[in-house]
Amino acid sequence: MEVNKTLETKTKDGLYCILFSLMLGLIFDRLIIDKALGISYSIFIGLCIGFFLWSIRERITLRKSFGWFLLIPTALLALSFAVHTVEVFNVLNFLAVPILMIASSILIVNPNLRWDKASFIAVMLRKGIGNVFSNIMKPFAILKASIKIGKNVQMKEGKKQILIGIIVSLPLLVILIILLSSADMVFGYYFANLTEIFTNINVEEFLPHTIIVLVIAFYLFGYVWGFKSEEKAIEKDHSAPTASWEAITIITVLVALNILYLIFTIIQFSYLYGGDNIALPANFTYAEYARKGFFELATVTFINFIIVLNCLKYIKKDNKRLSKIAKLLLTVLVVFTLNMLFSANFKLTLYEAAFGYTFLRVSVHLFMLLLFLLCLVVATGIWYRKIPIMKCIIVITIIMYTIINYLNIDGFIARKNIERYTETGKIDAYYLTTLSFEAVPYLLELRDKTGGNTQIIIDESLKYRKEVIDKQNSWAEFNFSKNRTRKLLN
Repeated sequence: MEVNKTLETKTKDGLYCILFSLMLGLIFDRLIIDKALGISYSIFIGLCIGFFLWSIRERITLRKSFGWFLLIPTALLALSFAVHTVEVFNVLNFLAVPILMIASSILIVNPNLRWDKASFIAVMLRKGIGNVFSNIMKPFAILKASIKIGKNVQMKEGKKQILIGIIVSLPLLVILIILLSSADMVFGYYFANLTEIFTNINVEEFLPHTIIVLVIAFYLFGYVWGFKSEEKAIEKDHSAPTASWEAITIITVLVALNILYLIFTIIQFSYLYGGDNIALPANFTYAEYARKGFFELATVTFINFIIVLNCLKYIKKDNKRLSKIAKLLLTVLVVFTLNMLFSANFKLTLYEAAFGYTFLRVSVHLFMLLLFLLCLVVATGIWYRKIPIMKCIIVITIIMYTIINYLNIDGFIARKNIERYTETGKIDAYYLTTLSFEAVPYLLELRDKTGGNTQIIIDESLKYRKEVIDKQNSWAEFNFSKNRTRKLLN
């Protein structure tokens, strides 16, 4: 009897999950499909988070967990669709938000899981993809079980009376509808044309929307049910292997690398930091020098991170003297990396002074700022081993990326280029018109300052933007930047 009651409760819970998943599928279709992303995306994500938390309500423990922290950047990144209109961030956030949601949900349910290990990626893939496919047929099994339980449960007296009432009311409703249709022509018209709702359905439009609703519903159900039906995971011991790299070997490698970086730094100082005597090497242009310097920087910095982290993890620590020497050499390696960051930033500043500001160039500055912060974390972690370096790197990266989403980068780019135009008389008006709606106030300012071809280019861009905004009348597409642009253009 107790088993049947448990099965009945689980089946009832499953029916609720199916219902909520279908509702979210419909909401996704109505708010997001065929519409510009705006406040609708944050509403949908909020409902998904609420659905998940409801589904695991019996397993939630309000304790300190990185999973709860991840809900903050998840909500802020989802809300950014209603604040800014930078397409690059919209694409990245459309992918980043679900990834953060998966990581957050896993850590809320399993707060002791090591999220700073590579094995956590495998857990995310298993939960986000594997469990969904394994539960793809579960809704049908739940529906079948609910029908079976309904047949086996005896009908109580109250339910019998309700059924008798429905049977008696049907012929009475038919008679009343006929009389009311004759008494009121408008009521009769609407009731007579009720069946036209089905005849007017456009199959070509109805079918794709139905598929979208079902795909979203099945995915959400499969993902959520994966947490409800999972067995208690026995976390395997994935502790780091015993340090096995000889300290003298590591020291030799670090000495070689530091000598290379020392030569690189000396060469840089000879021509890059020469004040008014700055001269690029032969056959190099500003564009090639800045761009190539950045990609080299990214590669070298990544290699240095891998080297430092692996050395800290695997080097033998039985000899304290050699261990201190290795730490010193690792610190020097980080210092050389910081110098590369500074030189790359300096080169890019020269390039911007000559050719102006773009989204890519400003993004590079922000990326280098992130690398600078991570280098400081690594340098600190070399001498204070209690600092969880990987966790700090992940948290700082997430926080930095979330903050960048709320910086008015396109507005900054437009403003700096207008300042450069005031000083030099040079402007790439066409590029400024490719920026997001955040640049519109500055485009209006530039239009008033210029004339001729530049003014024509700006006017055409503003006309196009107004047409785009006028087509977006749904509240689900609301965006603060577009709303401000609408007021300015009107």
